[in-house]
Amino acid sequence: MLNLKEIITDIEINYPGYKLKTSKEHQLAYLKVKKDAITDASRIAGAQDCFYTISKYLAFFKDNHIIFSDRKTNPEQNAQREYKPKDHIRHSDQLTGLWRRTGDSLTVKIIKQDQYTYRAYLWKTKDRMNKTGPVHFDLIGDENKFRIRKYSGWLTTNLLRGRRLNELIIEPDGIWEKVVPGLNHKMRETKASVSNKKFNHRSIDKNTYYLGIPAFDISEKKFDSLVLNQIIPDLSLNKIKHLIIDLRNNVGGNSSFLSLIRFIYEKPFALPGDFVYSSPNIIRRYQTSADAGSAYHQMMLPRLIANIGGFVQRDSLHIKLKETCTYPQTVSILVNENCASSTEYFLMLAKYSSKVKIFGQHTSGTLDYSELFEPEKLPCSAYRYMRPTTKSFYADTAPIDNKGITPDVNLAKYPDDEWVDIVIKINDKGI
Repeated sequence: MLNLKEIITDIEINYPGYKLKTSKEHQLAYLKVKKDAITDASRIAGAQDCFYTISKYLAFFKDNHIIFSDRKTNPEQNAQREYKPKDHIRHSDQLTGLWRRTGDSLTVKIIKQDQYTYRAYLWKTKDRMNKTGPVHFDLIGDENKFRIRKYSGWLTTNLLRGRRLNELIIEPDGIWEKVVPGLNHKMRETKASVSNKKFNHRSIDKNTYYLGIPAFDISEKKFDSLVLNQIIPDLSLNKIKHLIIDLRNNVGGNSSFLSLIRFIYEKPFALPGDFVYSSPNIIRRYQTSADAGSAYHQMMLPRLIANIGGFVQRDSLHIKLKETCTYPQTVSILVNENCASSTEYFLMLAKYSSKVKIFGQHTSGTLDYSELFEPEKLPCSAYRYMRPTTKSFYADTAPIDNKGITPDVNLAKYPDDEWVDIVIKINDKGI
């Protein structure tokens, strides 16, 4: 109960989207969710039930940048349970059944547990008898699109997304193909070399260079040095026309993405600054940083103090480089529904270049409210809770949260491991 009350108080005082999302037309719905959460919290004792109660409250705001995790409680009681017929509702659709992951043949049995949850149990074969084992993952959504809760780590609201594509399940850990009982057929081969699971940069052919970035967690200086001193000279020396920047499943991170502007830059441009929410929490954080010598926070602090409960806009971001790159001539950016945060911010910058075309699926939509600091302190030290401190410049007029950024070329009808080949063919044809 104490953790929930702390989070409610913090949201209502410090979350920059609170006033908008609980405005007159949403107020009754919010008050009900809040009341229900407090009632539920008073009846539970277990850490796992507490996590789900707090998660349900936070889900009202539909903000992927509000992240709540329990780093101590592993959902073992679910993960170790074996399948029993009474555990699920009697329902069959396109997602229920046996699925085998291409590449390693790991097989799961998916059943529908309730209206919005599908549970995948490990499927084992022993002495020619099939039986189910522990829970492998949950799919939360419908039979076509869902979020994925793995049982290999801690509980968190920060869940990645997946989708069903005919007889395939596409998710960050791989591609699963449906198994038809009694029918033996060769499983499709997955092209692991284009899965974007590890940082990768290389020439694919004489016309195409591939740069795969699964996360913006690289040192900004180190990455910029690599781009400036190795990749750009390589592109120029070999006169490589096409650059593919693969950002699939990149949920964001630090500001190393700014180095990618070197590939696409054509002329100076600027983006309006975002808005810092002047809450008691952000003022304390800025004060601490200012006392430690931060010139920027020293400059911002008086404006924040003068606008408590309001927003203070930062200066615009001006992009102006000394030179442009002749090569590559075109830049293709691959994105999917797990691209979020600073990855989406880079896409907004990329749209200023005529060299760029975005391929794939719509992104996550996690940028209207952003800039997370260190986790807030809660009574339970196992909990990790973070929420945004700023509002994007476009959030009031053209929000993207939970909608995402739409690609120029939609590849959703193709399995993700075919996307790189499709982009290469399109570029080679000059389309």
